[in-house]
Amino acid sequence: MTEKAKRTGLIIAGILLCAALVIGIAGRFTSAPTTEDPTISDNGPDTKDPLVNIDTPDVKVEIKTDTSSDKNDPGKAADSSGTEQAIQGTPTKPDAPEKPKAPGQVADDHKAEDVPEADRNKETPPTYKPEQTEVKPQPTEPAGGSTNDAGQVYVPGFGYVTPSGPNDGGTLDDMYENGNKIGIMGG
Repeated sequence: MTEKAKRTGLIIAGILLCAALVIGIAGRFTSAPTTEDPTISDNGPDTKDPLVNIDTPDVKVEIKTDTSSDKNDPGKAADSSGTEQAIQGTPTKPDAPEKPKAPGQVADDHKAEDVPEADRNKETPPTYKPEQTEVKPQPTEPAGGSTNDAGQVYVPGFGYVTPSGPNDGGTLDDMYENGNKIGIMGG
């Protein structure tokens, strides 16, 4: 057998094996036919089921309709006669709410004597110190790039840093990857 015939035979054998596996797997997903149990019959009533009598009571629903629509009709004072029309009646302002009492005030119906001695607040009120009026100057940071006596350079956020000297650069004429020169180096 030639090499080509061997390859062809292996490919055909692989395809047949894959087809057999697909058929086998698909056969596992099909449902088995259900057999009907001869003891169960749908023809007659089942004697195990209880008889249930459900009486539905007569429910009467009364809906009360309010004939006075003064409360719900926003257009009760609307006027459509003449050249000017009023779409909405004049609004009425609700009554103002009761003004709240200050924290130290006692309500009219409540007096300090009404509270039992055991429930009274026995803590002393807090005392406060007078506000600070003198402003102390904050230490200022040196400007970025300034140097100190030791030759360190100030970098904001890092403080004084010792410089490592000038940056070193070089060129490589033989920088290749996969036979291709990378970047533009050396002119």
